[in-house]
Amino acid sequence: MKNTVLEFIKDHIYVILGGACIVIIGLVYIFLQMGGGAARVIQPDDIVYSPATTNVTTAPVVTEPPTAAPTEAERTIVVHIVGEVLRPGVFELTYGARVNDVLQLAGGETEYADIGRVNLAAFLRDAMQIIIPAIGEDVEEVFVFAEDTPDTGQGQAAQASGLVNINTASLAELQTLPGIGPVLAQNIVDFREAHGGFTSVEELIGVNRIGATTLERLRPLVTV
Repeated sequence: MKNTVLEFIKDHIYVILGGACIVIIGLVYIFLQMGGGAARVIQPDDIVYSPATTNVTTAPVVTEPPTAAPTEAERTIVVHIVGEVLRPGVFELTYGARVNDVLQLAGGETEYADIGRVNLAAFLRDAMQIIIPAIGEDVEEVFVFAEDTPDTGQGQAAQASGLVNINTASLAELQTLPGIGPVLAQNIVDFREAHGGFTSVEELIGVNRIGATTLERLRPLVTV
């Protein structure tokens, strides 16, 4: 029996080997189709490129300054702040600024300021004066507007000379002084008429509603 099998194999060896090769090739093909086997070499034509998605922030466009005439919002104004501030003086600001802006430029208020009497949110106007009153000081107006001040010509002449004569000044001229509105101007006139005039600037302290702080503010601006 054994010899018979060996003789069969011997006589049909090529057929057996050929069949075995076919089976092996078939198995290898099936294996490769299932994803196994050697790694597939990727050819350049097999690569598909897709653009990467990135978050790109577009820089703001910088425009050139306008060449036309400046608008109202680009104009500047000049205001004068006095009273209980650390650095009273004249300041230039941009149109649309508020009282608090010029107060900060002036160094802020002093410890004696009655800041609650001043509207810090009010808009500034060109040529206006802001008076920061002291606590207890009787200031009739904290905002003085040049265009709102009546004038007969005498006030301008007095300002040109540098001093206002409180014995001869009209109501309009007195109102050119900082913090002096119609009521205080009338009080000054009433005092001088009742007392025959002022003998010194210091007598202003006797005028109704004029305190020591107001007197100090007026002292370098008036004469008798």
